[in-house]
Amino acid sequence: MKKLFLKIISPPSLKLNARIVSEVVLLLLVSLAVMFYYSRKTLREEMTQDAEQVLEGTVQHVDNILLSVEQAAGNIYFELERHLDEPERMYTLSKRLVECNPNIMGCAIAFKPYFYSGKERFMAYVHRKRYDSPELITADRYSQKPYTELVRYRETMETGNVAWMNPQKYGKAEGEPVISFCLPISTPDGEHVGVLSVDVSLELLSHIIHTTKPSPHSYCILLDSDGTFIIHADREKLEGHSVFEQTEDGSYPRVRMAGENMLAGKTGSQYFRLNDEAYYVFYKPFLRNNVPGRALQNMRWSIGMVYPEEDISSAYRQLFLHVLTIAVIGLLVFYILCTHVIRRQLSPLRELTESAIDIAEGNYEVPISETSREDEIGRFQQHFNTMQLALAQRAREQEKLTATLQERHDSLRKAYEQTVGDVELKEDFLHNMTNQMIEPAEDIARSAKVLCDGYPTISHKDATREADNILRQRNTIMDMLTPMLTPTASSDTRKEAPHA
Repeated sequence: MKKLFLKIISPPSLKLNARIVSEVVLLLLVSLAVMFYYSRKTLREEMTQDAEQVLEGTVQHVDNILLSVEQAAGNIYFELERHLDEPERMYTLSKRLVECNPNIMGCAIAFKPYFYSGKERFMAYVHRKRYDSPELITADRYSQKPYTELVRYRETMETGNVAWMNPQKYGKAEGEPVISFCLPISTPDGEHVGVLSVDVSLELLSHIIHTTKPSPHSYCILLDSDGTFIIHADREKLEGHSVFEQTEDGSYPRVRMAGENMLAGKTGSQYFRLNDEAYYVFYKPFLRNNVPGRALQNMRWSIGMVYPEEDISSAYRQLFLHVLTIAVIGLLVFYILCTHVIRRQLSPLRELTESAIDIAEGNYEVPISETSREDEIGRFQQHFNTMQLALAQRAREQEKLTATLQERHDSLRKAYEQTVGDVELKEDFLHNMTNQMIEPAEDIARSAKVLCDGYPTISHKDATREADNILRQRNTIMDMLTPMLTPTASSDTRKEAPHA
């Protein structure tokens, strides 16, 4: 019982700390679960918004590069028209165009056969050794085949359109995948006599675009109207590869669906798996800016931003680790502060526990400090102090009552012992008296029987003798009983005896 009482009144600060912390942890876990659910949702929404912004920025960036090439080519073109009769000047113009614009890989000014007398073919071609090299190389033909056999030359001469040409139609320029801006060269009377083509390295274009990627492993893709890659993070994809190459056998249907949506000029997003990795692609049509004097060719390009799901998950995991670290540190700080505050707040309970232990052991006079606190613990301490004072007063009264009862008990015990002795003495006395009164009583009984039995025939003398015997034995008994009777009673009895 004592252990149970001590267990009840002992302040379980450690258990209280653990309970508070466990409840806080539970609340924190629920809050974190809700927060991470909405954080993941928010991250995906932000990813979508970032993808849209990056796509828009990428479109503007690519279009600015294309516009700069178009404007540079246009500037050269006007000077070229004024010097059509100077073939050697074509090399100068080509070189100047390449030197003045770092985005240009090469420039070729090619004329139709025999435009210049005595020259079956004439082309002034200046190009960089590599897209990032300042070294320029001058040539009069492509290394692959005669320029008159290339699609860009034949198509431009036939249509007379100012256009960016599909890279798959003409392959590479000096070993590098390029895209070319082609302008037909015309005489004042409108005859098409040649083609001005300006090459932009697809590798350079991809490199410029990928320096602004929104996440570590994301990349941008730009598709031509037939699905050929114009921009891609993998250089090998720029060599005439199509987005549909890996889907020809029916695999990766989601990749094919995304490619078809892009070629259809749609805006949206698509989740797909490729080579056991998950991706999201956000896509939209490539729309060029409407600049005065610009030939707005319907290029039917589509641009997309590919996000590996790992980038999204890594951001989520990073957020989770940061929040979890903050939560753990916060819980530790909270536990320490909680322990300190609880110990400080429950210190009166520890004092009351020690006092309760002393009271349980019978020490009712243990002092309990006063408190000015007005909270529950303060009121409890005040009431406990009042209870202790009442118990001490009641204990003192109980001690006095116990002492009085003890004295009375001792007196009663002594009286009882004396009474027992008197009773035993009286019993001995009565026993002796009884033994002495047996013989007189028997004589009285015998004389009374004689008188009763012989009353009709007994003589007066015999009757007187028996009566005297009865009287004599009666006096003997009375003498024995005299010590037990008062003197008055004895004398009254003796006086009345003869009369009786």
